[in-house]
Amino acid sequence: MESKRGYFFKKYGLKLANYAYLHQLIYRFLEIMPYPVRYLYFKLRLKHMGKYVYIDYECDFRYHQQISIGDGTIINRGCKLFGSRYGDNVNVEIGKYCKIAPYVCLFAAGHDPKYLQLPNNGASILVGDYVWIGGGAKVLQGVTIGEGAVIGAGSVVTKDVPPYTIVGGVPAKLIKKREVNPDAQPDVWLL
Repeated sequence: MESKRGYFFKKYGLKLANYAYLHQLIYRFLEIMPYPVRYLYFKLRLKHMGKYVYIDYECDFRYHQQISIGDGTIINRGCKLFGSRYGDNVNVEIGKYCKIAPYVCLFAAGHDPKYLQLPNNGASILVGDYVWIGGGAKVLQGVTIGEGAVIGAGSVVTKDVPPYTIVGGVPAKLIKKREVNPDAQPDVWLL
């Protein structure tokens, strides 16, 4: 008798391999395209993409239809945003005027460590407006980052981050409250 695992790989293994191959082929092609072509691709594929969004080269998004990006957000080189097909309404939502530094990863998908087989699961990631996520930071499933928060470079965010706070470390912990000049008006073109 064939094991369930063997059955799964016979039935879905080729489909998964073909998906991975096509995904990589499309992204390799996008790497040589000028920005207007890339912008159009992301505008058509993402659940929502606001005005003045910039997505740098080497970025990799999975499950595009679950990713929303607000106006004026900048996603720097090499970032990875992974939605999840496990769970209802699992999304990655990034607010307006966010700054996401190079090589940041947002993982809405994961595995449940309570079980030996590590079944797949997922939970939404919500990033508020005016958030800055430092280079190389990782944000795990189910996390909400409040408006105006700052995530230190290299941090691993496993729990919700309150608005207008600065967090850092592995796992990320509160460093201090963020003081913001309420009179300053942001210049949209510099964001």
